[in-house]
Amino acid sequence: MKKLVFVHGWVNKYIIEKNKNIEEFYKNLLDELKNYFEIYFITLPGFSNNPEPEKPFTLDDYVNYLKSYIEDSKLDKFYLMGHSFGGQVACKFTYLYPEKVEKLILYNSACIRKESIKQKILKPFKKIGQLIFKISPLSKKFIYKILTGSTYYIQLSPIMQKTYQNVIKEDLTPILPKINTETIIIWGAKDKITPLWQGKLIKKLIPNSKIYINNLGDHNFHKNNSNFIIEILKK
Repeated sequence: MKKLVFVHGWVNKYIIEKNKNIEEFYKNLLDELKNYFEIYFITLPGFSNNPEPEKPFTLDDYVNYLKSYIEDSKLDKFYLMGHSFGGQVACKFTYLYPEKVEKLILYNSACIRKESIKQKILKPFKKIGQLIFKISPLSKKFIYKILTGSTYYIQLSPIMQKTYQNVIKEDLTPILPKINTETIIIWGAKDKITPLWQGKLIKKLIPNSKIYINNLGDHNFHKNNSNFIIEILKK
């Protein structure tokens, strides 16, 4: 069997609830993948029972952690698959260590970190929001719920909040044309977190790449349609 290293996405729930295993978020997909690959699932620092780093991590810190994991596992020439933030880690790892990766698989991967129109519009109001939070700390939870649909971010420790801010600053657009590893791009057309235009741009920039689009898929479509991914990778 081919070896496949799987790097999970940034799911705040599994940073806050340390007793929950982030592997369960991908259970349906992993159970199917195990029929065709020898799976190595890596839990990144700060998630589930893997302790938070002592200082805020950058993307390079996560890449180095992945490198150490691969060396400790004595892996060489494997498939590397990343979902969302995990795809950002996998992509930069492949750029730095192409000799290690036989194929790169990017599933709704957060490689493009450009400001959205919404973010540009809200930017001038950031200082106003910080002032409101100081005057009325209780309003913070309410405002985050309205803007993001979740209060998970403000429940993160200061280290993980800063880590999140670090990783979302790094846009991998400049390095994508330099990746020569065969790359499979899998995307949900209805993804609102990493929109389809990002997947198409990655396809355009990585020379040796193919894109497969699930027309009904959202950011986490593996949870209800893992078969779409399995059929692609079986080939």
